[in-house]
Amino acid sequence: MALPKYEQIAGDIRGRIVRGELAAGAALPSERELIERWSVARATIVRALDVLRHEGLIETRHGLGSYVRERIPLARTAGERYKTAIDTGHIYTAGEYAEIISAELASAPEDVATALGVEPGASVARRQRVTFEGETPSATSTSWFTAEVAEAAPRLLLRERVREGTTRYVEQQTGRRPQVGRDWWTSRLATDEELELLKLTGPAAVSEARHVAYDADGRVLAYEVGISPAGRWSRTEEYAMGG
Repeated sequence: MALPKYEQIAGDIRGRIVRGELAAGAALPSERELIERWSVARATIVRALDVLRHEGLIETRHGLGSYVRERIPLARTAGERYKTAIDTGHIYTAGEYAEIISAELASAPEDVATALGVEPGASVARRQRVTFEGETPSATSTSWFTAEVAEAAPRLLLRERVREGTTRYVEQQTGRRPQVGRDWWTSRLATDEELELLKLTGPAAVSEARHVAYDADGRVLAYEVGISPAGRWSRTEEYAMGG
């Protein structure tokens, strides 16, 4: 059974915002354009826009139309940032930047070893950052790479920004292009370190997203664990349920 039309319209626009196709401050199509595109009555478009407005994704300016809000609380995955780097040459959008906390060789914890396909305790590259929107921390993430990848991509071990993004940089250095990404999420309470990095008052909930990028041969290029404060929008998907 299909979703109500207004939900389909809201979902389409929501997805374009979360994926960055409609940037902060961008004008949405006019009501007339949306009516023609979706072949619905104006009341349906108004209801769809009301949904997005109540979700805090858009704002309506009297006499001017609807716009994506300037500050949308988004939680983008490493895979989505890679796509941004491909499209724009930069991993972060306007107003975003990262502060690199550490870039070093470390012993692989069990989850990292499993993701990278190495033995626990093996030497791997570890790169941790905090991402900011203006002065506000919006996420902290740690990327992990095998020693083989780190040798081919030495900037991974420098505490400096890689403006094209680490996955894009690894691709350029190794010639191994990401082909498949796998993401999974959970919610939990923030650790003491996360509370400090994200400037949160505990106890506070956070979203944890884990991402693995595979090349054409099924070999792992990168593994990343990203932490975002609760209340941020993540990727949106629509799928069939039932027969």
